[in-house]
Amino acid sequence: MKVTPIQIYHLSYPVQRPYANSCAWNRQRDVVAVAVTTDAGITGWGEGSRLPQSSVLAQYVVGRDPFDVAAIGRAAQPAGCPAAAWSGVDIALHDLMGRAIGLFLYDAQQPIATLAQEAGAYAAAGFRAVKMKIGFGARTDAARVAAVRAAMGPDVLLAVDANCAYDAATAITSARAKAEHDVYWYEEPVPPTEIQAYRQVQQAAPMQLAGGEALEGLGAFRDLVSERCLAIVQPDISIAAGFSTCQKIAALAEAHGVRTLPHMWGSAVRLAATLHWQTVLPDGPGLFPEPGLFEFDMTENALRTVLARAPCQQQGGTVASSACSRPGSGDRPQGAGAGHGCHQRRAGLTINTSTGSENEELRT
Repeated sequence: MKVTPIQIYHLSYPVQRPYANSCAWNRQRDVVAVAVTTDAGITGWGEGSRLPQSSVLAQYVVGRDPFDVAAIGRAAQPAGCPAAAWSGVDIALHDLMGRAIGLFLYDAQQPIATLAQEAGAYAAAGFRAVKMKIGFGARTDAARVAAVRAAMGPDVLLAVDANCAYDAATAITSARAKAEHDVYWYEEPVPPTEIQAYRQVQQAAPMQLAGGEALEGLGAFRDLVSERCLAIVQPDISIAAGFSTCQKIAALAEAHGVRTLPHMWGSAVRLAATLHWQTVLPDGPGLFPEPGLFEFDMTENALRTVLARAPCQQQGGTVASSACSRPGSGDRPQGAGAGHGCHQRRAGLTINTSTGSENEELRT
């Protein structure tokens, strides 16, 4: 689910009888209403006190997953969307999220039963590790993790991902609250650029820390890895700068005793590239190294499942080795190599391709 162009409404109501406070006369009431709609047809409404810049919303909000609201706000506000303007967008995104999952904004406990059911189904299907979202407050995090652990049993590895939701103190509180549920790693408790905060959480958390999926380039990983602020570094091959740089990041991590487990959240092309890269990453030291876990996205994404001619599949929680049996990074996308200006449709996926200096557009 992605955000589509946002509608901003500046509403003004002239009062019939002006009134004053100690500073000024009020002759009208003004509000800024914000409507955020997604490609799934769900709309959320919010109200701010200032008009947000359309260019900032187009760059930082449109096309994003509305559930990444915290990360979106951290990027959009410094770029020119001050708090009074961002407030309406943030409220609209939260309204949208609640509508999408049938959740009242005042009650974050409702989806726990559904979450536990989903996790139990993964365990029954043979998955030996599952990663879940947290970042909703220490108590809510603990309740969600407890339910998932109970549903999966003690033998499935459980990782949690806060998506940079917290400051150091809150992240530590959340880590301690869920420690009894045998959490394998705690991903992105704080933003990866906050080295001091990561160090604080690493020293206090009773589980391994992981992160780095949004970092770009080798230099961005230097301090986080060299100061051992985490136990597992997670470069994304489509963000960090491709195979060439990711190999250097893995070498940097190995030299400092930090494990590399790549992040994967994208199309069939990124999945294949990540799988090939992870295949050649070295195991940890010792006769019984820690498992080399591959992040296999189970959410709906036609760009991952329909775009490929022969999409990479998992069976029983394991990716088939045949996925790495073809030259290069494996399969080609549907429509690759087609004629100029090709337009194809397959199972709800629209593929528009062009040649020359024009960009390719893949959209659902």
